[in-house]
Amino acid sequence: MFGREKRTVPIDRIEVTLGPTTNFNGDLECDGIVRIEGVYRGSIKTISNVIISEDARVDAHIEAENVSVSGQVKGSIVAQGRLEILSTGKVWADATVTSFLLDDGGKLHGGLKMFGSGPEPESFDVPPAANAAATAEEEPPTDDALEASTPDPAPEDQ
Repeated sequence: MFGREKRTVPIDRIEVTLGPTTNFNGDLECDGIVRIEGVYRGSIKTISNVIISEDARVDAHIEAENVSVSGQVKGSIVAQGRLEILSTGKVWADATVTSFLLDDGGKLHGGLKMFGSGPEPESFDVPPAANAAATAEEEPPTDDALEASTPDPAPEDQ
């Protein structure tokens, strides 16, 4: 736009920092680490990490490799890697992640979906019939079962 070529930015370098007195509305897309210390509304998309500092307030859709929250976040989060909600972090969002860490004191108010978790199993309650029969053979009989299998003594003739 201004005649500059886009340079490759290392994904392990903080590329964008919004300071504590910043109040920003809009959409941000970049390749480096994003650090938010102020108020942010909109969307954030990066192939690297997003760091939400303790005093930050973010209302956004966030897409990143990893997201670390020490402040407050509303919206939605998609982390291809890990979502960390640290002890001072509060999140009101639905999150889709590969890995999740919640420190003591951190709060998540929303849904959590894991990438690669596979389909939901049909049931956990009913063991297969072969296992049920093997289990029945291995368990000792109960007192009720013993009493039921013992014949009553024949009444004596008087």
